[in-house]
Amino acid sequence: MTQALFGLDPATELFIPLVLLLGLAWGSFCNVLAARLPIGQGICGRSQCPHCRHMLSWRDLAPVASYLALRGRCRYCHRPISARYVVVEVTCALLFLLAYVHAGRDPVAFAVMAFYLSLSLVVFFTDLEHAVIPNALVAPGVLVALASAAFRLNPSGPSLALSVLGGILGGGVFMIIYWLTRGTGMGMGDVKLAFFMGLALGPLGLLLAILVGSLSGLLLAGFVMWRFRRELASLGSVPMHMDQEEEPEITDRVWGMMIINGRPAVPFGSFLSLGFAATLVFLEALFLAWFA
Repeated sequence: MTQALFGLDPATELFIPLVLLLGLAWGSFCNVLAARLPIGQGICGRSQCPHCRHMLSWRDLAPVASYLALRGRCRYCHRPISARYVVVEVTCALLFLLAYVHAGRDPVAFAVMAFYLSLSLVVFFTDLEHAVIPNALVAPGVLVALASAAFRLNPSGPSLALSVLGGILGGGVFMIIYWLTRGTGMGMGDVKLAFFMGLALGPLGLLLAILVGSLSGLLLAGFVMWRFRRELASLGSVPMHMDQEEEPEITDRVWGMMIINGRPAVPFGSFLSLGFAATLVFLEALFLAWFA
């Protein structure tokens, strides 16, 4: 049944449970990144409840299982645990499975693909929840993308020349938009993310990812502005300008949308990361097959 679904040979299918478990474990680490990096915390040190600050033991940290066993509440203060934790863990496991199906028996290609997909997952939630795309996420992605292109670590990825061209295209176009809008149309985090995406996907994949991300962002914005128009009207406007040394903390949001300089704004980095993941796994292969 799995062979019919994924087209894998029986020997490759044997590793699917291990891949899923690895994805769950890595998803737990992704939760640490998504929770700590946007607020400037280091990733070292024991995890603690965000409400009562009680240090968590190993039995509180088992991916998915602990959340279900505790019925979504802290063992110590009994306050609700964000469903984001289990969503990230399960999603990461599924993304690892997609990476495994895509890479086949090539462990290096699998590692690169799994890294890209999990990075996009963390970026999705950091921008959605905090309106921030940490440099600590994008910088390793840039290094991996350049190494992958230079040493052909991922056979389906772009060559070094196409990778550099894609990076220049993504970073350059978004930087122009950033300057033209004086920092109000998008943040520098989006510029850096587009640069990484171009390096990882090349020019063609980058354009597909931006298209998918833009369309999904517009759909969500339209839905939220229609369904939650009263909630949006009650949000406070956050001033933002290009000459600011630091981006202001945005805590007042509805489904990730916020009011910047008096106008509704979407967490565009979240949707760019969504377009990046979709292009990486599905769309680029479909597009190339269509025009082959």
